[in-house]
Amino acid sequence: MGNIIIGTAGHIDHGKTTLIKALTGIDTDRLKEEKERGITIDLGFAHFTLPNGKKVGIVDVPGHEKFVKNMLAGVGGIDLVLLVIAADEGIMPQTKEHLNILELLNTKKGIIVITKKDLVDNEWLEMVVEEVKETVKTSFLKDSPIIPVSSKTGEGLDLLVQKIQEMTQQEFEKDLYSPFRLPVDRVFTIPGIGTIVTGSLICGCVSVGDAVEIYPKKIKSKVRSIEVHGESREKAFAGQRTAINLVDVKPDDIKRGDVISIPGSMQPVEKAVINVKLLEDAEKSLKNRERVRFHAGTGEYLGRISIINREEILPGERAFAVIHFEEAVPVTYEDYFVIRRYSPVHTIGGGKVIFVNPAKIKKEKIDIAVKGLEKIANGGIKEFILVYLSLFGKPVTSIADLFPYLGKNYETIRSAVDSLVKDNSVVFLKSGNEEILCDMDYYDNLTEKAKEIVEAYHLKNPFSEGILKEELKSRLGLESKVFELFLSKWVQEGYFEGSGKYLKRKGYKIVLNEKEEQMKDKLLKIYEEKGWTPPAVEEVVQLLKDFEEEKIKSILNYLVLEGSLIKLNDEIYMHKTWVEKAKELLKNHFQKNKEISVSQFRDMLNTSRKYALPILEYFDGIYFTRRIKDVRIPGSRISD
Repeated sequence: MGNIIIGTAGHIDHGKTTLIKALTGIDTDRLKEEKERGITIDLGFAHFTLPNGKKVGIVDVPGHEKFVKNMLAGVGGIDLVLLVIAADEGIMPQTKEHLNILELLNTKKGIIVITKKDLVDNEWLEMVVEEVKETVKTSFLKDSPIIPVSSKTGEGLDLLVQKIQEMTQQEFEKDLYSPFRLPVDRVFTIPGIGTIVTGSLICGCVSVGDAVEIYPKKIKSKVRSIEVHGESREKAFAGQRTAINLVDVKPDDIKRGDVISIPGSMQPVEKAVINVKLLEDAEKSLKNRERVRFHAGTGEYLGRISIINREEILPGERAFAVIHFEEAVPVTYEDYFVIRRYSPVHTIGGGKVIFVNPAKIKKEKIDIAVKGLEKIANGGIKEFILVYLSLFGKPVTSIADLFPYLGKNYETIRSAVDSLVKDNSVVFLKSGNEEILCDMDYYDNLTEKAKEIVEAYHLKNPFSEGILKEELKSRLGLESKVFELFLSKWVQEGYFEGSGKYLKRKGYKIVLNEKEEQMKDKLLKIYEEKGWTPPAVEEVVQLLKDFEEEKIKSILNYLVLEGSLIKLNDEIYMHKTWVEKAKELLKNHFQKNKEISVSQFRDMLNTSRKYALPILEYFDGIYFTRRIKDVRIPGSRISD
């Protein structure tokens, strides 16, 4: 059966702890000070089993206004709330504040329990019930059962248990597939065992032996053992009160407010975009740059609000803002939060986290940013990914990079990506295990830029085989793996072609004009006539004084591309015919001899060492020969 976590809420001294003891037999006031003062100061925990066998965990929260931050630490992961109101006092200040907090944290179900029934008569009780109905008529509790009880006499407790069972008959929706998250509400040590943390497991499942990470400090650890309701377990699931024994973690390394999850699933958050609503009964507006207390999970954090596109939020209004934290915070996408004034301390609003660690919003993009945030707030993961790529994240990112922003598993994110690709909303590139997403506008602009760079190169270097791929990558400012994925797509789409390290426009061909054709013919004639003793480039320039030096060098490179000339080094080119003749002579030589020296090769060609050595080095480069000390032997491609 599913697991349920119930939380209490209500004003101080309205009988929350006494009610839990009457239901479970467990006194949740564990601190000495709580016993002495007779009030709940910190969170307390209990559990019991419903008649149908369903396990129920209970989080008891303090009701005193001084300990609302402790109350907030306990109600974040509950499924059902018991709003406790004393019959002899009725609605009190913390009753209303706790109700506001529950609303802000998106609590869905609850039961209103009127305690201390034995202290009032029926007429007074009916009056309190009417007051309660009026107070909750616009809240999530408007249709909830109201059950008067007496923890002292036991009257009404059976009906309360029955109602709890009825309201938990249907399975509460639990996210069992996202990376597990355990907001820590208690840390302690047991001699001989080590550090223990407890919390309400809000999603996923955790097993003994799992590697874990403690956020925001990013401390790595491992699960030594797990307990649920005091019993040892191999696994704990979302919806369970869970205690975890951590390996090699000191008590000082972890505190209430930290979150335990799988490695890499979250990140330390310095700032976050939030969708915040101010309560209708807030005494005054929330000003831009105001310092606030931010409550999420089990933690309280200080930060300053930067309201987007306005100077204040009025009571009852909702707006987007960026909160800049004074310390790293473990929150993620869609986490609910509550905001309290820094001083005097009271609850003023709350909402949901939209985006963590966003890129800075430029002034000229404020309106676009607000529209993007509205898409995320009203949409889901698909909308988040689109806005991540276009505004707050990186326009090119891997699916793996999205994990710490979303806190979801691979399958969930990949499903959203597949839908976006199907809608032609993003560019998806895959090579092996590498999966890259790209904003569509960014991709279109980048493609146009790449085409312009290549075209400009062709205009400036008309006789070149193309731009170096490395140069294009550098000018586009891309990482190697990303560039290779884009390049593969560009070639596939028919924009470019190339081989080796060069790239050119698809279908690009070198076309010579009449004068260039004349130059080409003269160059070929010179190199054909000179055989194995070709002139250096500077000598060729002197021989062809009617032509520009740069043009001559360009035509030489063109002839190399065409295959008519072979470039031996920067100064020496040779006609292909003579290179082939040299190859034949060498091949015949190696049929009778195992090796050849430079001097032997020089004499074979009746040339000088100046030319013989570059020819041999060229042959080494194409594996026709292989150098062993001062001689050459047949290479691996001698038979080609």
